[in-house]
Amino acid sequence: MVEAKPIPTSEWYPKFEGKVDEHILHLQDARGMFLLDKVNERILKYFYNNCIAKPWSNHILFTTLVQVDKNLDVNTIYKYIRGINPRMNDLFSIYSLHDMNEFDVNIHMYAYLKGDVYSEHTNSMRADFLTKYNTLSYSTNKWLQQKLSSDQQTYFEQFLFPMPSFDSRDFSFTKLALEERQNNRKDETDAIVPYLPEIRATARFRWSQIKRLREAFHKAIEDAQKQPHSMPLDFNYDEPERIGERFYFRLWDKASFVLHHQEQFPESVLQMAMNRKGRYSDDNNHFFVEFVKAERLYDEDDAEGLWFSELIIEGVIGQWSQNATQEEMLQKRSLLSIWGYGEEASKKNPIPFFSGHKGVLNPSIFVSLHQDKTDGILFDVESFYVACTFGLLAIDIFTTTGARMNEILQLSKERIERKQVNGKLHYSFRAIPKGRSEVEEFYVSKQTMDYVQDVYRMLKDHYNSVDIPRVGYRYERGHLFPEPKRYFFQYHNKAMKDKTITACIRFLLHNLRYETQEGIVIAVKSHLLRHAFATEAVQRQKMPIDIVAKILHQRDVNVTGYYSAPTPSQVAQAVGEYHDIISSEIDIDDALLRNPEELQQELEEYNKKVGVFNKVLGGTCVTDYICPNKMACLGCKAKIPEPEQEHELLDVIELSKNLEKHFAKNGLAVEVRKAKEMGKQARIELKEIEQIKQYREERKYEPTIHFNKR
Repeated sequence: MVEAKPIPTSEWYPKFEGKVDEHILHLQDARGMFLLDKVNERILKYFYNNCIAKPWSNHILFTTLVQVDKNLDVNTIYKYIRGINPRMNDLFSIYSLHDMNEFDVNIHMYAYLKGDVYSEHTNSMRADFLTKYNTLSYSTNKWLQQKLSSDQQTYFEQFLFPMPSFDSRDFSFTKLALEERQNNRKDETDAIVPYLPEIRATARFRWSQIKRLREAFHKAIEDAQKQPHSMPLDFNYDEPERIGERFYFRLWDKASFVLHHQEQFPESVLQMAMNRKGRYSDDNNHFFVEFVKAERLYDEDDAEGLWFSELIIEGVIGQWSQNATQEEMLQKRSLLSIWGYGEEASKKNPIPFFSGHKGVLNPSIFVSLHQDKTDGILFDVESFYVACTFGLLAIDIFTTTGARMNEILQLSKERIERKQVNGKLHYSFRAIPKGRSEVEEFYVSKQTMDYVQDVYRMLKDHYNSVDIPRVGYRYERGHLFPEPKRYFFQYHNKAMKDKTITACIRFLLHNLRYETQEGIVIAVKSHLLRHAFATEAVQRQKMPIDIVAKILHQRDVNVTGYYSAPTPSQVAQAVGEYHDIISSEIDIDDALLRNPEELQQELEEYNKKVGVFNKVLGGTCVTDYICPNKMACLGCKAKIPEPEQEHELLDVIELSKNLEKHFAKNGLAVEVRKAKEMGKQARIELKEIEQIKQYREERKYEPTIHFNKR
């Protein structure tokens, strides 16, 4: 009996068999594991849909497997093949090529890079293609020479993308494209940095608002179930004084909605609803609400209502384009571009509020189909509450730690760390950063852990269990996480992916408008928040770049330098301050310029360790790296303000006033500025503490719910 030859276990293997070179499909790593089994599903799906029948399909798959074996980040590999495949398609089309043997990189690609063809393509597109092509070509060839035998090298050389004889220095667009990308990113960061506290506060308050609605919704359901014929059930409650509005809702289930809109449903549906059979049986029942109106309580201003009402009215939640007419598509694309999603003239349909995850920001089919049958706004409370709860946790981690998307998706019950320091509990979680293979520690605040607990309680309710289930990791570099864990970012027995988190964040922050200095509206993205965190830390809080690199878990300090480079607004502000110094007749060289020896001496001074979780002025220190501000804790990014220490900041403000008077009396202009800055930083922290206190109060706020039975 002949033993069957082992084959990859990937579900994609049968789909690729016969369409891709057999030897590529059977490539193995040093441990004998098939490389195909280690490729992320997202990459394989793209390859199958876009590359499988192309002349360069073997080349793409071969280089993909090589990058996987090199432990390259999933998102990076995905970007590489998505950057190369369309351009190869363009070149083969414009030159009528049919085989890779016909492709001459020094003729066809060179002409494209020179702009002889596809003149409408931007500098960035050409630079991106050249960079990705050269990187993959070089790294794949190097891997082949190092990893394979001479016979294997001879065979697999046919699947290498041919290296060009030219390089980026032959073209002017490379530098221009890089500058354009970096400038665009800094412009976007510039629009976000001043508003990080606002982003956190808005997320907190809106989550509290949807939590109040959810509690009222469940109380209404309980009341309706006690009196089966009371549907629909009208109810209202007052929001906290900060909002000053009364919200009016109507509770429906499917059957009651049909029976109260009889003229809009066929007789067969009416009969099922009346008898509560089939889709309208108790087992298939579904409760939802209609937002009727909002009214002001203390003044005559227009009521704002729910922040997400516009999204429902305009019908842009979920995959809105599936059943839209051409006219509706154009209208909604134009509308979404106003909020920074897509471009007004684009033919693509942006779906910024599509989670791609069951039960998260997904309206039920019934609600979606019958939204137009009522004057109010129909929506599923639970789906929106779930999205806001996940969104709040994600926003908090992104804006307080600068973590990457793949790092927060690793947040699991098994990797939460609790430490008792000076009689107080402190927290962190462990995750594997980009480009690493071992877990590292990410410190978080008590506030963050409160949000984790909110997610935990929500998931236990969802699963009706004493604990949350273990699920398989579904994002980048899944081979590093072979064992299921109790991931907090999960729902309906599936771990989440990046687009789900992004949709939750955008939903929670909808209508917060951020513009560049040129007036371009930007959309909030997780990586943009990471850039904003780094820029805030270095430019405003004056943390040394090497410290910020540690916090961001970046090995290359040069990359951190790019992340944290000053924004245009910060440059303008610095110039203004510079002019102020000149007007004060201070020697600029003495005040600002330091030689390398002085810089080295300053760095050595920083090398004094501070214990993580120390109690400091106005809050708690959460860094275990070298002190970022030479023990100047006021205004430090590594400190979490604590409401219990509010009095310390009030004392600082009083002290700063006294110092300001004293220095002014003695003609010490620079010291006066320092005293003013000290008071300013204390007031900023007091403002954040006030937001925390207000949020805590609203978190406990329980409105009185009034029912109006029909």
